[in-house]
Amino acid sequence: MALQILENNREFYIHGNINCDNVIFIKKYIEYLLEKRSYVTVNINKVTGIDSRGVLTLTKIYHNALLAKKIFTIIGFGSKDLYDHFNSQKIA
Repeated sequence: MALQILENNREFYIHGNINCDNVIFIKKYIEYLLEKRSYVTVNINKVTGIDSRGVLTLTKIYHNALLAKKIFTIIGFGSKDLYDHFNSQKIA
């Protein structure tokens, strides 16, 4: 399945696999959204997989949002790897 990012009620839904082939697109798109908005919520319920580069990219976006005093929230049960990585970090 090709990666899709859909918006509904100011929430962005990622569908598909997050990997080294598409993380640049995801990073640029979310950073663009954070330039235009004070907060961005991403739902990962439909993420079918995420590789280490995807996890690191989302972590970097999160850190950059904190530094810019923006709110970047990831919700959903799309990837246990991502959840475990964020829980192991001491952020902020």
